[in-house]
Amino acid sequence: MTARRPSRKRGFALLLVLLLVSIAMVVVTQLAFQADYELLAAHNVSDMMQIEYAIDGQLEVVLGQLRYDKRQNDATDTEYDEWNSERMRSRRDGDVGLETRVIDEQGKFWVGSLVTGTDARKARAKEVLVRILDLFRDGISEDKTRGGDLDIADAEEIAGRIVRYMTREGASGQVPKPSTTGAAGANDVPMLLDELLFVDTKDSRLFQTLLYDQQVKEVTAAGLHRYLTVYGPGKVNLNTAPLVVLKAHFSNVSDRDYAQKIIDRRRQSPESSSTGSSAMSGSPSTTTGGSSGGNPFSAVTELTDGSIDGLNPEVLQRNGIDPALDFDVKSDWFTVRIEGATERTQRTELYALERVETKGFRFLLHQERTDRMLELDEDAVPTATE
Repeated sequence: MTARRPSRKRGFALLLVLLLVSIAMVVVTQLAFQADYELLAAHNVSDMMQIEYAIDGQLEVVLGQLRYDKRQNDATDTEYDEWNSERMRSRRDGDVGLETRVIDEQGKFWVGSLVTGTDARKARAKEVLVRILDLFRDGISEDKTRGGDLDIADAEEIAGRIVRYMTREGASGQVPKPSTTGAAGANDVPMLLDELLFVDTKDSRLFQTLLYDQQVKEVTAAGLHRYLTVYGPGKVNLNTAPLVVLKAHFSNVSDRDYAQKIIDRRRQSPESSSTGSSAMSGSPSTTTGGSSGGNPFSAVTELTDGSIDGLNPEVLQRNGIDPALDFDVKSDWFTVRIEGATERTQRTELYALERVETKGFRFLLHQERTDRMLELDEDAVPTATE
């Protein structure tokens, strides 16, 4: 008896089934991938909403603290104020981790002084800027285009280019920005520090490396954003200014040690200041409850009251320093940087504001930032403790 051969129809049906199964597997795989993608997108949207609400809430906390500090002591602002405390810096809001930095813009050099006031004041402002450019990355030996130190010739050239940029005819800036008002007055002053990226230099990337913190091998090179500002009345707050800014005010190199002595004085215990000796170094004195610590300046005249050994009117005069014009002991111009993050995503917001007596706050800037918020050990401002 002869065996029957399988039907061609059965073979074709088997191939058709295999083909359909393959197509179904592709479709199911695509649907699964699309479902995962949409689920991830939904989680991201949810996370971004949580982060946005958390940042808004943290901003209100910061504003409340700035109001409180002003009511508590309207005469001075210091590095020990509660807005600079550790508990203000890091906290969680549900699933959102928040990192906050409140920066006193009046502790920095106001670039508006380059184009504001008498010719003598503008010339002095340029000299101070040159010294900041020369000092701010001192000791970092890498090439300047990669975050290294500038020499004095580079500093003078860059300062000159900044001045020319700010005084150019019809200067209105290439970045949309709010108009300037009040003490900042000059309409040709950029309202965004980022606008300095448009300053014409031989290397078009130079200001990108100068303005922002750079990782140079294992060292973080500070960016100019730590020392320059486009906000404020132009007077540097003695109680919050970093070492580089204070050093830059002394044209005489041998007198620059007084900058560190100013910082030591404001950080020492009030009792030790009565001895008339130079301030002690080391960890600053703090008090509990977020109240003021250290021995901050309550008036610019205290620079020469004998609490800083050797600093007298003659020293200030030979360095061209006029305390009444160059310095202050209080601040009303701040930037607030808040970084919110979940396990899946993060967002950073930057606000610039003026603390106004009658209206509370005048907001000057709100933008999303993409640059990293780096911490520096050197020249760091201490925080108030609980």
